Amino acid sequence: MNICMASISMNIWWTLAFLSLPFCLCQDENTEGPQQTDCNRGEFGYRYHQLIPGPPGTPGSPGIPGNHGNNGNNGATGQEGEKGEKGDKGDMGTRGERGNPGLKGEKGHPGVPPELQVAFMASMATHFTNINSGIIFSSVETNVGNFFDVMTGRFSAPVTGVYFFTFHMLKHEEVEDVYVYLMHNGNTIVSMYSYESKGKQDTSGNSAVLKLSKEDEVWLRMGTGALHGDHQRYCTFSGFLLFETK
Repeated sequence: MNICMASISMNIWWTLAFLSLPFCLCQDENTEGPQQTDCNRGEFGYRYHQLIPGPPGTPGSPGIPGNHGNNGNNGATGQEGEKGEKGDKGDMGTRGERGNPGLKGEKGHPGVPPELQVAFMASMATHFTNINSGIIFSSVETNVGNFFDVMTGRFSAPVTGVYFFTFHMLKHEEVEDVYVYLMHNGNTIVSMYSYESKGKQDTSGNSAVLKLSKEDEVWLRMGTGALHGDHQRYCTFSGFLLFETK
């Protein structure tokens, strides 16, 4: 009995000593004077003193990489940059394929009918001395439509229209002057005059645009003098239809 009581008293004494130990090591909160920083109140009482951190530990192994994040939003459009310098000319490209045929064009104007294809040119290869008579040419180089009569030296209009005529003559050296007239149905239209002393030659000519009716005649008439003719064909008479009229 006494032994048990003694044992209980000893336990109680040690318990009280353990509980009173913090009050011996730490100053009470109500104690005047500066607070002690080496004794802090714990969750259930007072701790003996603040713990000092130990040295850093060895770094751990790298963790597993995280998942790839989502793409960010598109940024705002930047300002337009300055115009660059002109580049070098590139190589010629390959030839493209042939295109489709184009649309059919409009019908063209009708061509010149045969009766409107009129032109002639006559020349003189020999001298001509018949004064006050129609001039006869020894050769006809062009006679489209055959409306120039080589036997009479006269042109007959196949249609009513506007015609152009021209003639050039070379004076014979044995005479001083020459007159030649362009005739239309017996009427003188234009004249040619050439003058030079004997032993010398001279050329002259004239032209006319005439409105003729169908079957009107145009020819040249010698007035005075003489004309020189040889293979050079200095004396000529030409004409053609410009256009038909009504």
